[in-house]
Amino acid sequence: MVKKSASGEYRSERDATHIAYTVDLSHAGVAEVPHLSWLESARGFLMFADLIPRDLETLSAGFKLPAGWTIESSLSRDSDGHFEVTDPEKAVFVLGNTLRKTTAGTTTLDLVISGTWPFKDEKVYDAAIQVLKHYTALTGFTLPHRSLIAIAPFSLGGSKWKAETRGATVILLIDPTAHFDTWIGQLKVIFSHEMLHLWVPNSLQLEGDYDWFFEGFTLYVALRAALELKVINFKGFLVTLAGAYDAYISHPDDVSLIQSSETRWTTGFNQVYVKGMLVAFLYDLKLRKESGGSASLADRYRELFGSRVAANANGNEAIIALLDAAPAMNGFGKLYVENNTKLELEQLLPTYGLRLDSAGRKSQLQVSRNLNAEQKQLLRSLGYRD
Repeated sequence: MVKKSASGEYRSERDATHIAYTVDLSHAGVAEVPHLSWLESARGFLMFADLIPRDLETLSAGFKLPAGWTIESSLSRDSDGHFEVTDPEKAVFVLGNTLRKTTAGTTTLDLVISGTWPFKDEKVYDAAIQVLKHYTALTGFTLPHRSLIAIAPFSLGGSKWKAETRGATVILLIDPTAHFDTWIGQLKVIFSHEMLHLWVPNSLQLEGDYDWFFEGFTLYVALRAALELKVINFKGFLVTLAGAYDAYISHPDDVSLIQSSETRWTTGFNQVYVKGMLVAFLYDLKLRKESGGSASLADRYRELFGSRVAANANGNEAIIALLDAAPAMNGFGKLYVENNTKLELEQLLPTYGLRLDSAGRKSQLQVSRNLNAEQKQLLRSLGYRD
């Protein structure tokens, strides 16, 4: 006897050797994508996390497709054309009748695009490879498996795009009516955030809710990547951070980042994102200042993927210990992650040669006048050119 326990969730008290069921994927809406499976007349995404019984740990998956359709995944096929699925919770498949695949034998990244777009597939692939190489160098860690970026059209009702990274797959849905001044530049910005998730948290074996790090810190590191890849300039870097501060001060900051991580999916606005991003910015500034510009937040990512963090460790404890490892940074994690410490950046940033004015409609973050030698060195290490 099978009983429905929640929306899309069924439970049985009996063991089974054969299960047959039908799933209707034709009614996915803007609120569900790109987090759940969906299927339209020309394309769709299948995510085994919401299609396969949870008790299955490994399986071989075969598909019967309509004439003219193909299916792609980051997973490898066996000699019979079946996909070997070792972690169903992270398995993603893109299928459709107009899939175009771009790949290169010397890299571990594939690009699959559905639909007609005002860009060349090869240009998008080159942009993704640049981001892949950037994060491989930043972390010092080569992804152990092939990764897949899948781009498809979906009417998003106001949003230009939505994305999710699950396992080794980056899913990017773009509204077919969307327009960007520079398509490749915009895609590279999106890749800068989503592709970092292939490393953090997807290649880490840490336990617990440490979303403040893999979402908030990722926003800052992705912004740094966009600057270093010359997608944005230093002024754009400061404008984005000022916008994040506006979002931060416009909502209550009444719990710690750890508590925010635990309630990320149960509340409306969550400070995990903007406060986490600003804490990462502050950490990067402080570490650069204390090291004379020779160290940065990027060094912590290389250590994170080195031998200093044990597998299956508590994510919050391990990452806070890593952030606090340098003597000058001791206590930073407790102050800004474990405790509910307000970010008073107007008072904190002048030390680093920056001034923040939040009195107007939009905050202004600018380089201070009359920088001393130490501040110039710090800001130049950050990308500033006077």
